[in-house]
Amino acid sequence: MTPEMTSCTHNTLVLLPEKKSRLQCRHCHLTITSAELGDSFCPECYEIHNEKRYDFDEMDAEESGPARYRCEKCGVSVESEY
Repeated sequence: MTPEMTSCTHNTLVLLPEKKSRLQCRHCHLTITSAELGDSFCPECYEIHNEKRYDFDEMDAEESGPARYRCEKCGVSVESEY
């Protein structure tokens, strides 16, 4: 532990984003986030089969669990207990 972390009171916390849901191709089962995919076709199907497929199923996001925060002063990650 660095001296900054031991002396920091963690008063300036930033909420870290939760895990994003993912999309799964109905044909090759590639999983990808919607941000990575955009309005495009499945890159795996295109690379392997040279076919532009747009058929995806939304997968359930993993259980989010406790909220996570990062201290802006020292950078330590903190999880809430509730």
